[in-house]
Amino acid sequence: MIAKQNFYNRSVFSENLVAVELRKLEVKFDKPIYMGMCIHHVYPGHIQDVYEFHHEYMALFREKCKMMYTNTDTSLIYHIECEDVYDIIKRDISRFDTNDYSSD
Repeated sequence: MIAKQNFYNRSVFSENLVAVELRKLEVKFDKPIYMGMCIHHVYPGHIQDVYEFHHEYMALFREKCKMMYTNTDTSLIYHIECEDVYDIIKRDISRFDTNDYSSD
């Protein structure tokens, strides 16, 4: 077993008992990847911005977008079906709060 490509570690407990740890050779991403965004602004018009973001911008995704959660701070959490949500964010970067992201 230690000759296998996915061998990681072994522990010998006694002469007749050895534990062998193997790693997966392939990882299948078949579940959604969750991410969050904040569109909360620190000025009086932020409610209007949130309204516009939800009813005009997110409406462009039609059936591929569903609001999952909102709270009293006007944070919105969506489920979006798309190839790459980061491409959408890059394309429309001015609509998202990306202060916590690196510039690249």
